[in-house]
Amino acid sequence: MSYANRTESLQRQIDDAIAEGWRIESETPERVVLVKRNVGSLGVHLILALLTGWWSFGLVNLVYGAYKYLNDSQRRVLREGTACPECGASVAADASYCQNCGTELPPAAVESETTSAS
Repeated sequence: MSYANRTESLQRQIDDAIAEGWRIESETPERVVLVKRNVGSLGVHLILALLTGWWSFGLVNLVYGAYKYLNDSQRRVLREGTACPECGASVAADASYCQNCGTELPPAAVESETTSAS
């Protein structure tokens, strides 16, 4: 399956997610992993700047921003219903788990999953 042969529904979901600020992290013909990163709230950055800016020259703000960017990102997996999201093995559209690796599969044909790394 090539990228051009994606279902219209899956391609629409990808386009909508990109319009909402998500970026493609990895992509195969059957599965697209989207990521949305942030660098923390403006209020927290201002408080950190006021409390530590005079002696740290903004280093605490940079560390906080890097921590939020790397550890507080959201991931969203969109996939066609014919491949396992973990191992990529072909599975039946009505399968509840992958027979190759045992991963539980959602009942829908296209999966949309949002997770926050912690």
